[in-house]
Amino acid sequence: MNGLDVISVNLTQWAFILLVCHDPRSTFKRIRPSPSPLTQHDRKENSERQDRVDYFAEPYPTKLPHRIPWVLTLLFSLRLVNWTIGDASHDRKQPIKAMSRAKFCRYASLLAVQSFIILDLTSTWAKYDPYFHTTGMGMDEPWQDPLGKSPKYFSLIQALPPRIPRTAVLAGQAYACISQGGSLPVIPIVGLSAIGLWPDEWSPHTWPIFFGRFSALSEKGLRGLWGTWWHQTNRYLSIPGRTLSQKLGISTESSVCYMLQVLSAFFLSGLMHTGMVPPQPLGTPMTAMEMRFYLATFFWMQILGIGFEVVFSRVVGRSNVSLTTSSFGRWCTFLWVTLWLSSTFPLLAIPFRELGYWRYPPIPVSIIGWISGGDWWVWA
Repeated sequence: MNGLDVISVNLTQWAFILLVCHDPRSTFKRIRPSPSPLTQHDRKENSERQDRVDYFAEPYPTKLPHRIPWVLTLLFSLRLVNWTIGDASHDRKQPIKAMSRAKFCRYASLLAVQSFIILDLTSTWAKYDPYFHTTGMGMDEPWQDPLGKSPKYFSLIQALPPRIPRTAVLAGQAYACISQGGSLPVIPIVGLSAIGLWPDEWSPHTWPIFFGRFSALSEKGLRGLWGTWWHQTNRYLSIPGRTLSQKLGISTESSVCYMLQVLSAFFLSGLMHTGMVPPQPLGTPMTAMEMRFYLATFFWMQILGIGFEVVFSRVVGRSNVSLTTSSFGRWCTFLWVTLWLSSTFPLLAIPFRELGYWRYPPIPVSIIGWISGGDWWVWA
């Protein structure tokens, strides 16, 4: 497409971090299961329990045959799971405790069902709401269905301010699409590892799950949203900020270091997500640069929101008031996150709409549409 994309920008940033902010050959060690003297039968049972596995730290290998898999594994370990990097805050969490294969398959199957339901609901709403198809329509503009084709229960949702369901559609589809990537499509790989045709270290059941605790939103606000609940695939983008703090002699436990990491993570994330826009978008009056600016600005705005939280929490902390120990405080925190995202999500929705993200449903079968009297096959 004669332009940069998310993956190429992502890997360029990853290469910069590995080569400039770290020295993997000197400080990185790959955490691997120790070779076991157990019999084949015992090894099969042990692979399911994970309670008798010993690990060893493998430094940069001196021999080429061992060096190649070490380097290739590092290149694809964006979350640096099961690696020590010479940073105590990261290294003390390694290695992670892996799921059993059976537990992972159950988790992935339930996650796939949940994601399908969310995509079905949000896609049905987007199909009838003109906001997702009309250039220039504002997020707060009301809409009616003059032909009466939308499901009857839509009238209940339409009683809400238009911004709320539209924000929910965008957030729900982003969450469901990312979740789907770590569910059913990867189960066959887990099966291959079970019969010895795929290394356990590269099997998804040994990786951390994409999303953390949703309760982190009400406990820590935007910091909990982006630092705990949302997928941590791009967490490495905060490393330049931490490296700069160390070079300047700033304590890694200070708020200044934290904000430098936030600045680094969201500034680079904004640049990376501009790769979602092709050089010459079709069917839209907006230019590629305009859409890229909207996308980047969404991520850059999160720096301001988190910065506000840091200052506010310090002020509240000095007054000996805790907002996380009471139900009222947690509800207020969750409301703050909701209001902030409702204010900034249009920055994502506008370029997504112009790129035609909602012209076609992301799933071929719609149970909601079928129950509502429409067709169950929606990819006609």
